[in-house]
Amino acid sequence: MKKATASFLLVTIFIFSGLFLLNFSVTCQEISKGSPSLPDNINKIVSASCMPCHSSKGGIMSRTKLNFTDWTQYSLEEQKAKAGKMYSVLKKGAMPPKSAREANPEIIPARDQVNTIKKWSESLKSDNDKIQIPF
Repeated sequence: MKKATASFLLVTIFIFSGLFLLNFSVTCQEISKGSPSLPDNINKIVSASCMPCHSSKGGIMSRTKLNFTDWTQYSLEEQKAKAGKMYSVLKKGAMPPKSAREANPEIIPARDQVNTIKKWSESLKSDNDKIQIPF
């Protein structure tokens, strides 16, 4: 009886471990395929104008709203929403904040850079391709 119980417990643990590892593997594939990194032209703008605050090295408030260091960890839907919000605050002139603009005027993105971000954010919205992982 003890052998049967021990065997059953061992098989159960083995099955659940396998399911956990399979789920982890599928999740990693979805993140790596479903959450692309920033395109080079956007990364160049973000590095100069946004990452001093919106990265792991930035302030707590700014990086909790948007952290470019973790961009690939955001889901595709989160990336779309954050890209849209990014364009919106740039268009309004709300980012970079006034204090940062005054202290470092070189971080203010040029109009053509804001237009580049607009086109990029719109391209994310129109991208309806969903990545399917076959089972």
